Amino acid sequence: MHDNSETTIWIEELDPPHVRLSWTHYPWQNATHIKRRAAQLAVKYANGWHCARCENVMPVWKRLDARYCCESCRKLAARARRAS
Repeated sequence: MHDNSETTIWIEELDPPHVRLSWTHYPWQNATHIKRRAAQLAVKYANGWHCARCENVMPVWKRLDARYCCESCRKLAARARRAS
């Protein structure tokens, strides 16, 4: 479970590929934006949103078009492409 006191969207990995998604908002936040992002994340996770290199579940804070979970996976994939 991704736990952060300032996070408004939580993702809990259940039995892969299933995840539990919940969201909340604070009065100073844009609820429509958070709700839209949560809906897009739900679609991504329902389709199996995993890192293209290490196959880990993508972190909730990543951009929705991200392919890699971290900088090191991105660099390793680029090195592998250049080597082949």
